Amino acid sequence: MTEPEQDTPASTSRTTLAYVHIRDRIISGDLPPGTWLRERELSSELNVSRVPVREALLQLEADGFTTVGPRHGALVRQMTIQDVNEVFDIRLSIEVSAASIAARQVADGAATDRLLAVMDLAEDLVESEDEDLRAKTNVAIHDEIFRLTGNELLTSVIRPVANRMRWLFGNVVHQDAAVLCHEHRQLCQANCMGQAELASALAIAHIEHSRAPAISQLEGKLPTRRSRGGQSTKNSSPHEQRRP
Repeated sequence: MTEPEQDTPASTSRTTLAYVHIRDRIISGDLPPGTWLRERELSSELNVSRVPVREALLQLEADGFTTVGPRHGALVRQMTIQDVNEVFDIRLSIEVSAASIAARQVADGAATDRLLAVMDLAEDLVESEDEDLRAKTNVAIHDEIFRLTGNELLTSVIRPVANRMRWLFGNVVHQDAAVLCHEHRQLCQANCMGQAELASALAIAHIEHSRAPAISQLEGKLPTRRSRGGQSTKNSSPHEQRRP
């Protein structure tokens, strides 16, 4: 009889591998909303046991990507307009504070080399047709701002939100890359100059400038609201009834 896997570095690594693999396929649209994710198929695909797959699915549920089902699997969750608005609301609460804290840390001597390097890469990718890479790089800019805060709790709180932003702006919502890059450059400059109030103001403007076009593009494509049970209430995805 096979012994159950313990919480060792190796098993944790396999869980992380499974999580990243499934998450990235959801973000890319390869696994659309309503797709049923079976533990057996995923463990075979990744050449791991079901334990790390099961743990990865639970983490994906915690991050809002899936709903775990009763038959050793999970359903890729359908996001709604309500979800998207909530993501932007959370960004206003957290990213604005992070921008201010990061700027104060820079004023106290924190190095900005990594932030500037990611910003330079984002500028190089403005004309790229690889939207997923652009989205990852743009998220990385925000990641670096959070890293500059030195606040690990703040960074852990924003991580699932950042993943949803990658899904939105890498697969569903299309932005003007040049405009986005300009806003990021302004935000980075404010942080690098240690100007906390300016960084906060630019963060607010940046988030709200993204919200309106995102909602406009998604209306009619996503359900409007979640039901009390957590599922969308109308305009459901054609994949939602897919079951094993």
